[in-house]
Amino acid sequence: MMKIDAAIQKQVDDQLLEQGAFTVLELLLATGRLAYSDYESWRRQEIEFLDGVLMGSPEKIRAQIEQSVNYARSIGLVEQPQEFTAWHSDAPASNKPLRISAQADLHRLIAGRFIPAQQAPQMDLFFDNPVAALTNGIARALAEANVADAQRQVDRLYEIAPTHSDLAGYDRLIATLSRLDQPIEDPREALKFLLDTAPTAKRLLGSQYRELLTPLWRQLADALADQPFSADEPQLHRSFALSQAQDWAGVSACVLEDRQWWRQPALCLLLAQSGAFQHRRVESLTGWFALCWHAPATAAEALSKPQQPDAGVGKAWQEFLAAEDDLADDSDDRGLAPQDFPAWMLLHEPGLARQMSIDLARTETPGEEHYRCVHRWLEARRTQKKEDELAQRKILQAGHPLLFRYLKSVVG
Repeated sequence: MMKIDAAIQKQVDDQLLEQGAFTVLELLLATGRLAYSDYESWRRQEIEFLDGVLMGSPEKIRAQIEQSVNYARSIGLVEQPQEFTAWHSDAPASNKPLRISAQADLHRLIAGRFIPAQQAPQMDLFFDNPVAALTNGIARALAEANVADAQRQVDRLYEIAPTHSDLAGYDRLIATLSRLDQPIEDPREALKFLLDTAPTAKRLLGSQYRELLTPLWRQLADALADQPFSADEPQLHRSFALSQAQDWAGVSACVLEDRQWWRQPALCLLLAQSGAFQHRRVESLTGWFALCWHAPATAAEALSKPQQPDAGVGKAWQEFLAAEDDLADDSDDRGLAPQDFPAWMLLHEPGLARQMSIDLARTETPGEEHYRCVHRWLEARRTQKKEDELAQRKILQAGHPLLFRYLKSVVG
């Protein structure tokens, strides 16, 4: 089996666990390569080819797709082709399958659905199986927000298969769909309902679960428009609902509207995540740096997770952890802590100082002081102000000898 990136492998494994199948389309959505708003535009025929709006290097995206598909095949998954048609259109052209890519092989890779071999039905048995036809029709009707058609087919399933294990789940999803465009009187109850329903939607609808739940998350976000953030109930905030709808631009705007967002770990994480999904690295690092300074234990746990929207920050974190072993000596220097990661990042990547504001550090914690010191040193070095450069070196040496030793290893 060819080598596969650990984060990509985890995406495939997680999809199999949650949805019972793997699709490249879901991988692209989950990793931020495809914005859900662009996917919606494609389904509305406002975009001809889906691959034209994928974010990032086409070569890297193609490599990730091929890695994931090769891994899926290597663990015995069977490929099933899928077709996508336009949403809510009466035009004759809407019945024609949508085009993912002008490249036939890429279209097939992205359109494919991979399921365990034991679940793959023989085609003649599949078409003769009324239960299979009904369950597929129910899923399609739910994804298309067609309550009447979904209810009709569920009623039929009750008639021909009254002991079917998924009947209660389908009833729940129809109840979910009936909430669309209904006023939300109790946002707390609506949040709990959506969180409780998501696993069922993922299992029964696969990658189409987003089409059912996203409009409801947006509806909840609107209902929470005037709700202030509470650390006791971080999910009962507009930013969280927007993140579930994958409205990353909305998440960023919502977080930054809070004047002290940087004191709230949940908001810091959301900003880091939304920045990464939008491929706005400075915004993402702003969230990570604030988290490191004000919730270091949370930052360490989050940065250590193998699956990050921005693989670069995960790699940098691992190098940061390794740096202490490389720099330590027999002195009594204190080690590197999560609070030191922002200052270390500036030393590790000096060009960041031109992009990251010194004013990111808003309080007087030691981690923020060291960040400011390194930032000033880099600016003095860039502008060739020797006295200022020497002064900042001395401050860092006195305040954090191990960081100073890393500085010397960088510049000699």
